[in-house]
Amino acid sequence: MTSDERTADEYGIDRRDGPTRRRFVKAIGAGAVISPFAASTAAAATEPTTDPDDLAYVETDGTEFVVDGDPVYFNGANNFWITHEYEGTEQRIDDVFDLYEDLGIDLVRFWAHGEAKDGPLALQPEPGEYNEDALENLDYLIEAARDRGIRLIATLVDNWDHEGGMLQYAEWAGAESRYEFYTMDETRGMYRNHVETILTRENSISGIEWREDPTIALWELANEPRLEQDDVPEEMDDLEPPEHREILGDWFADMSAYIKDIDGNHLVSTGSEGHYYGTWEDDYPNDDWDGQDYIEHHSIDTIDACSFHLYPDHWDLPLEDGAEYIRDRVVDAHEEIGKPAYLGEFNVDDTQHDLETKNESLAEWYDVADGYDCNAVLPWQVVLEDTEDHDGFQLYASESGHLIEEYAAVVAEKSGDEDDSDPETIPVGEYEARDATGDGRYDDVTGDGETTHEDVDAFFDNLESDGVQNNPERFDFDENGRVGFSDVLELLRTV
Repeated sequence: MTSDERTADEYGIDRRDGPTRRRFVKAIGAGAVISPFAASTAAAATEPTTDPDDLAYVETDGTEFVVDGDPVYFNGANNFWITHEYEGTEQRIDDVFDLYEDLGIDLVRFWAHGEAKDGPLALQPEPGEYNEDALENLDYLIEAARDRGIRLIATLVDNWDHEGGMLQYAEWAGAESRYEFYTMDETRGMYRNHVETILTRENSISGIEWREDPTIALWELANEPRLEQDDVPEEMDDLEPPEHREILGDWFADMSAYIKDIDGNHLVSTGSEGHYYGTWEDDYPNDDWDGQDYIEHHSIDTIDACSFHLYPDHWDLPLEDGAEYIRDRVVDAHEEIGKPAYLGEFNVDDTQHDLETKNESLAEWYDVADGYDCNAVLPWQVVLEDTEDHDGFQLYASESGHLIEEYAAVVAEKSGDEDDSDPETIPVGEYEARDATGDGRYDDVTGDGETTHEDVDAFFDNLESDGVQNNPERFDFDENGRVGFSDVLELLRTV
């Protein structure tokens, strides 16, 4: 038994961390304090507008997404059915967005691509040729989102070939690999043409070019871009690390700069899975196989936010490793890169786990995202009840909607123009806690001007108090992003 365990036993409580802000909001219900930004978003849902001039762009301020200078956190979702070449009708868009409005979802990631596909709503059947019906359907999608107070992330190409994607561009150029997609002048030119077509598209309903519409929060260069070592022409030897990392990074830098030249209004990110770049001795996804480098690639000046995804079932990781995966990427985005971080996709595979396990994991991941101030989370994918579960990664409101609604309350409380300056005191039970050292931690819990064992006792006795649970960042003494018994132990060590 460790010394921490002995101390925990002496206090007679469970050694697991206590409730996060999310569980606090759950406990007091949906009537939690709503920030001014959240209130304005709710008003937008009940009083629709089709005028983009009523909106401000989503921007960044250091590690925050901001709107009109106020910090904003997003409760998001993915849905590829709303842009499906057969199923993505206006009726489906309305039905999905009505569901999202009910659940409190305010950020949606959608495909602004689709190469060489069949169907009445296929976007780009041939290189440089666009289906006007499909474009008009995307125009409608933007209007429907704005009417409900929803922002959008638009992804511009897919790494995977089920949407055509990078390999279709390569095929159009007489090539066969992603290496050629990233490096050939012809494929790069095709991609730039697509970017310009989408960004300068004049919405057939509003008359506003997409690059001038604040409903769109962010452009993603690609969905899960990779360059694996053997993804090269058949006659070519495998790439030697770190060559593939550099090729991928050069493409990110070139194409993000190209977008910025066309559109000075919107944010840009990679759309990547957020894998670290290690060595062949490391375990996937943090080895050197797929060319991703979360730190280096998101440090590019023309990349505004850090993208990462989470699929333990795909990557042979235990579900319990998901919390650490999220924590590491948010902390590195905020502290090392200095930019916002968003969890662009995540879910648990229904074919491998039961619903209880799935919801427990999702709840934990939402909690850690809250605890570390992840700037946006977007599960893959929240669908209508009559949508067939074709891959094990669907989220239905009847099964998991309560998790999404709870997180909506969390981000509403965190967003807005509330004064984030440190208060002089924070009520903790019968005490008025103070920051005795000026480090932002309120370690003088009793408020008597010094930190002693009395403060440890007072903190332990009031760990569940509103003052502590409403201000987790100010009582997170062990800096793990949560407030619990481990913080009592850390405070004890300091005295």
